[in-house]
Amino acid sequence: MIYLDMDGVIADFFGGIASHFGVDHWKSIQDREIAFAKLANTDFFGKLPTFGYDSFKIVDHVKKVSWQNDIRWGICSSPMRGDEYNSAYWKRIWLQAEGFMPPLVENCIFTANKHKYATSKLDYRPNILIDDKPENIHRWE
Repeated sequence: MIYLDMDGVIADFFGGIASHFGVDHWKSIQDREIAFAKLANTDFFGKLPTFGYDSFKIVDHVKKVSWQNDIRWGICSSPMRGDEYNSAYWKRIWLQAEGFMPPLVENCIFTANKHKYATSKLDYRPNILIDDKPENIHRWE
């Protein structure tokens, strides 16, 4: 199984944050903890921009590699802490709107514990995670 992360891989989370709060760069936000908390119970994750053509290229490439190797692909994304259900809902809406929803809904996972999906629960074969956060990659290994 090949899993794609959303935020930072196919969805421009940081660009969306900067735009939402009207700053040039997300690190310019004074109190990021308070700012991020303001996103709770909103449709923020349903409105994120893609990385343009690059987002579509990476999803298409993963689909092609999956098909050529007879393996499945999916999404493994962390929901926003304290807003898990709402943010996961809007992430699913975004995936559908952009045409990035995996063919099987069970291959769309929203969890802060991505490493629990590093191996298949059926045959213990290793899975692949494409993620922009080094901590997630290290825990996956």
